[in-house]
Amino acid sequence: MVVEYRATEVYLGRIELHPHYQGRGIGAQLIHSLIDTAARRGQPLILDVLVINTRAHAFYQRHGFRELARHGENNRKIRMRFTHRQTTE
Repeated sequence: MVVEYRATEVYLGRIELHPHYQGRGIGAQLIHSLIDTAARRGQPLILDVLVINTRAHAFYQRHGFRELARHGENNRKIRMRFTHRQTTE
């Protein structure tokens, strides 16, 4: 996993699991930990996923990420963002 803690956001540069360990909830645990870290920092969590990686795209959508834009050569990357909602009490 490669994470950059930027001034205005937390950026997930890469997350990879060996195929033998995929589908066991490990990726979800890592993502939720990073979501919690971004929340504590009061920042959005941003990432890019390749358009052809439909499995990863669906994974991020299931975990609350939303598409911001497509970019790169031939729009081959999808920029996604997880933003924490502020609760009012």
